[in-house]
Amino acid sequence: MTTETTEPGQVRPFAAVLGELRHGAVLDQASVDLQALVAKVVDTGKKGKLVLTVEVGPMKGNPDALLVNADVKTTAPVVTNEAVFFPDRNGNLQRDDPRQAAIPGLRIAPGTDRDNVKDLSL
Repeated sequence: MTTETTEPGQVRPFAAVLGELRHGAVLDQASVDLQALVAKVVDTGKKGKLVLTVEVGPMKGNPDALLVNADVKTTAPVVTNEAVFFPDRNGNLQRDDPRQAAIPGLRIAPGTDRDNVKDLSL
């Protein structure tokens, strides 16, 4: 239990209140989730989201007390397994467009991963 009081008009920092929820576990979880989300965003090049929801409600049987609950949810970017293929006349899929003429002497550089293409559209 905290003994900290605030003067009228003084606003207690939001982080201080969150730090007391489950003895700081909410802030710890939000930190871990944010770090994982950042890693996924960097890895995929797509955006993600972290939402912290704080719910405040009256406590039954005690009109002077409030119940405070916090929930952390992340929406991480999804890595898709899609790749571009072209159908030939027989309905078979291939990586190169069969309708496009080949350019003589053009080749793929060694060590290039054709599936390692990032979508830069936001």
